[in-house]
Amino acid sequence: MTSMLPRRALFVALSALGVWLALTVCSVEFGARAASAKTPEDAALQIEKRLLCPQCTNLRLDVCDTTICADMRTEIKDRLAKGESDEQIIAYFQGRYGQRVLAEVPAKGFNLVLFGWVGVAIALVVVIGTFVLVRLRRTATPELAAGVLRDADEQWLDEQLHERDAR
Repeated sequence: MTSMLPRRALFVALSALGVWLALTVCSVEFGARAASAKTPEDAALQIEKRLLCPQCTNLRLDVCDTTICADMRTEIKDRLAKGESDEQIIAYFQGRYGQRVLAEVPAKGFNLVLFGWVGVAIALVVVIGTFVLVRLRRTATPELAAGVLRDADEQWLDEQLHERDAR
C-alpha cells in the first residue's frame, strides 16, 4: 500500500498540472478569438483595451479620461480608418511611449525569464507540497487514525463519563 501512495500523489500532481495547462491554452485561444472585432468601434475598443494610459498608473486607455488618452483614442480611430492593422497601431504607440503602454507584457526577452520563474515556483510548490503530504501520511500512526485509545486515555474517558453520570 505504501508503494502506491507516492504514485497516486504523483498522478494527482501531474493531473492538476495538466488541467492547469489545458485551461491556460484554452483561455489564450478564446482570447484570440474575442480579439477579432467586427465594427470599427469594436476594433478601436479592442485596441484601447490593449493599451495603458502613458500618464496614469495601470489604467487602461478605454477607461481613462485624460486629454492624452482622448488624443490616443482619436489617433487609433484615424489609423483604423486608414487601414492599419491592430498590431501596427500598437507598435506605433509602443514606439512612441515605450513598453509601459502595453496592457499585456510581451512574452519575449527578459519577460520570459520572469514568466519562467513563476512557472518554476508554482511547480516547486506542488512538488514540495506533494512530498510533504506523502511523508506525513507515511509517518502517521495507524492506531490513532483508527480510533484506538491507549489505556491512560481510556481510563480518563471512563472517569469523565462517570463524573457526568454522577451529576
